[in-house]
Amino acid sequence: MWGRMPGVNSRVMRWLAAGWLAAMVGLAAISLARATETRTAYLQVKMGLESISKEQRADLWRRVDEYATVDALLDFCGRKLNLQKRTWAAVSPCVEVTSLRKVASVFRSKKAEYVKAWETAFAEPEKKKTLCDSQKPKMAEYTRILDAHIAEARSMCDACIFC
Repeated sequence: MWGRMPGVNSRVMRWLAAGWLAAMVGLAAISLARATETRTAYLQVKMGLESISKEQRADLWRRVDEYATVDALLDFCGRKLNLQKRTWAAVSPCVEVTSLRKVASVFRSKKAEYVKAWETAFAEPEKKKTLCDSQKPKMAEYTRILDAHIAEARSMCDACIFC
């Protein structure tokens, strides 16, 4: 099923497990390592895209693409998760706003592209209903995974003493 859609691949569940949120959580965790002590006070440090390696950025963009794919499917089938808003709220204490804006922009663009692909391929109401009904068990699993990643990100950022 995934292979028939433009830009959608069969690795979605595998990468969901690692996920875009995990990458953002990784940004937050790296910020702990980068925090520096100045005399008796700590310098507030937030992680940004420029603070991670080229390989980490490539992994982040791959994850953003795959999360956008799944969020587009959920959105297409009427399941609104407010993923971008919830993720932003979870990681904003640990990640620079400029980096969050860049990731959010790419995510929105990719999601719009995938929603359009779903709408084009399944324009007929009966086709859409068949697709959404067939994906219901997976959508529940996707939702659980995304919710868990958001909760983990929020927990890590709440525990960040340098951010």
